Amino acid sequence: MWVHAEAPNEHEIKVLCDRYNLSERFVRDALDRDEIPRLETTGKHSHTYVITRFAYQTNDGDIQTAPILFALDSERLITVSLEKLPSIKDILPEEASDGDGGDPVHLMLLILLKIDADYDRFIHDLSGQIRRLLERLGTREVGMRSFIRFVHIEDDMNDFLGSLIPTNATLRHLVNGSSVAGFATHRELAETVILNNEQSIQTCEANLKSLNAIRRTYTLIGSHNLDRTIKILTMVSVLISIPTMFFSMYGMNIGLPQQRHEGAFVGLIVVCLVTVITAYAIGRKKRVF
Repeated sequence: MWVHAEAPNEHEIKVLCDRYNLSERFVRDALDRDEIPRLETTGKHSHTYVITRFAYQTNDGDIQTAPILFALDSERLITVSLEKLPSIKDILPEEASDGDGGDPVHLMLLILLKIDADYDRFIHDLSGQIRRLLERLGTREVGMRSFIRFVHIEDDMNDFLGSLIPTNATLRHLVNGSSVAGFATHRELAETVILNNEQSIQTCEANLKSLNAIRRTYTLIGSHNLDRTIKILTMVSVLISIPTMFFSMYGMNIGLPQQRHEGAFVGLIVVCLVTVITAYAIGRKKRVF
């Protein structure tokens, strides 16, 4: 009833195609890591080919998606994937005993529900990471590594959307206008899968909006801090230039007023301090710093 091939080699591909009359093109498409979800129907041997993507976690802890092929006919379901399907062990033991266990369409929808559960789990984890990054943004503890993490999360969300949206379009077509009768029979289960996908899509879109808001907020904070720093440096330059001007004048090798007076130095210091303090007061009043 269900034949699953995981990263088949050349010989196994040939056996699959010959034994079950599969189109080799679609099998090889499922082994292309960048393959996009789509629906293909062919009159030859009455197979319906559905390619979607499932999420999995690598040994390094990164989240990736990989394609999986569902090849349906009236008798069996054949799946082909490049990576191990995470929920493969959770599908048959519990579900094979129910009344629809021998229906390929029902089995395919059960697999899609498990794939949805994996998406939900990863999306929930990424949403938690976004909340923690928001908290760190509030305490200004956001560094270069945080922005790199922003990029990874955004890439994961876009990858999920690129898988879930076409899959939903495919399922709607199969339910509403498909020649595969089993989808009309299992319309309620198919609509459950579609609803789960919609919820995941909405969560991904909300998370992407949050990431964009974080990016804009940090850009505004950075621009404000840069503007404030420039103003402070400009004011400091002005404050330094005032005493420099007076000391430069009295450092010239020419006669100057009160040059030989005993209190000239003290008077010059007082004039400099008064001028600097006045400039500082004006700067504070204008909120330069």
